[in-house]
Amino acid sequence: MELKKQIIKKVKNKGKEFSQITLDDDYIVKDSKPDVIKIIHSQGNVSVEETRINSGAVWINGRMDFMVLYRSDDEYNKTEVLSGAIPFQEKISMDGINEVDQPQLITELEDLSVGLINSRKLTIRCVINVWLMAEEEEEDELVSAVEKSGGYQQKQSEKEMLSLISAKKDVCRVKKEIVLSNSKPNIRRILWHSVDVRNLDNGVNGNKIQIQGELYPTVLYQSEEDQLEWVDTMLSFSEEIEAMGADNPDVYWIKPILTATEVEAKNDSDGECRKIAIDMTFEVYYKLWKEEKINLLEDLYALDREIVPKKERTLLTCFRMKNVAKVRVADTFTLENNQEKILQICSYKGNVRIDRATITEQGISFEGILQVHILYLTAEDNFPLAHLEEVLPFEQLVEVDRITENTWYEYREAIDQLQVNLLDNSEYEIKALLRIAVLAFEEESIEKICDVEETEENIANLMERPGLIGYVVGEQEDLWDVAKAYHTTVADIMETNELKTRKLKPGTKIIIVKSVSAC
Repeated sequence: MELKKQIIKKVKNKGKEFSQITLDDDYIVKDSKPDVIKIIHSQGNVSVEETRINSGAVWINGRMDFMVLYRSDDEYNKTEVLSGAIPFQEKISMDGINEVDQPQLITELEDLSVGLINSRKLTIRCVINVWLMAEEEEEDELVSAVEKSGGYQQKQSEKEMLSLISAKKDVCRVKKEIVLSNSKPNIRRILWHSVDVRNLDNGVNGNKIQIQGELYPTVLYQSEEDQLEWVDTMLSFSEEIEAMGADNPDVYWIKPILTATEVEAKNDSDGECRKIAIDMTFEVYYKLWKEEKINLLEDLYALDREIVPKKERTLLTCFRMKNVAKVRVADTFTLENNQEKILQICSYKGNVRIDRATITEQGISFEGILQVHILYLTAEDNFPLAHLEEVLPFEQLVEVDRITENTWYEYREAIDQLQVNLLDNSEYEIKALLRIAVLAFEEESIEKICDVEETEENIANLMERPGLIGYVVGEQEDLWDVAKAYHTTVADIMETNELKTRKLKPGTKIIIVKSVSAC
């Protein structure tokens, strides 16, 4: 007997772990920097430099780079910046992981706090969230039929499922350049920079993964005349990375994560420092599937021998749906009495974070926050810059039809629009449009035939069975199962009873004649 088999590829989850790293360190201001009078703003970025797998654990070596904008006591330059890095090492235990695995590692700087101990010493504290997930690709053999009939009676069913094409991580780099307008003076040095990413989207074209979006960079710099200047603009981008083996997949999931941003001042063709180069790195995690319909062999028997199919359970992944929900958040804020009045808003940057995702009867309920950082000019000459941080909570239901306990999903959050409007020198409003995209799957547990044993027919047992019986079809009863139970074939039952269809109504009376040889 030759079994016709089809190979289905899928991703197996080996383990998923979450860890939090707390860093607490003191920073001594370098002698080349003026004293710190007041901290204006701070920002940080987590970089993973090395991961090692050893004895069921993943060792992570990395650093948290930080940048602090502050008010100094310098007579001429009231605004200064300092930067540094805090190294860290973390061990995350994970059962079943081995040296050949390439786990997905996602880090998030949840909280960064910079405190002033004295004018020459700062305290740096932060919390780093780490998600570690190990997956492996595996192949599943599904038997669809017996190659040559040979008198075998086969019961087949059609199944729709996803077959994995690829599950990888790649890197996408975005390089952009800003040229100063004629009204802006030359750059002596860059003091501060931030780049907000909005409308981040993706797609697949052939075997190319497309990453596109908008960059909103803000750069504060010291001019050659020792004046504080800033540049803000919008830069659209569209990049492609190659996905090996892909050719317009039916279902895909792509999650780009910004991991590094570099901003550098450069000279133009005339040798004047009037260009700002931006280099951003995205780690792109992606999974690509094709939808397949296959015939699955559920059971078989023969009339001239004993057939015993050996079965085992397996999981089939089925695509449920993709849904995107738009979330509008807005609020109005007023400055505290001790905060400097707003003369002009320089820049604002948003970060959306999902704190909780809960499956409900209607779909998936998300709870999270939008964190907005605002940098603005004040009306005070001695203290020209100030910073605000606001948090806007939100809740959003993303509908998923017929969601069950076997439903699993991927999600991605993004900021499509962000706007900060100044109402007066002490009041402002924040408006944002957020996007939550969900890809939902269903895992169906089935029994598959993995092997078949054949032995000679037990003639004594066969002779004990009645040669002719009357039978009443029950609820949701399959004619194939009836034929197997009474040692005949579906074709013989239909011929004996002059039936035109295999689908019979419950209560239908039929005659069954035992067969003693293969058809």
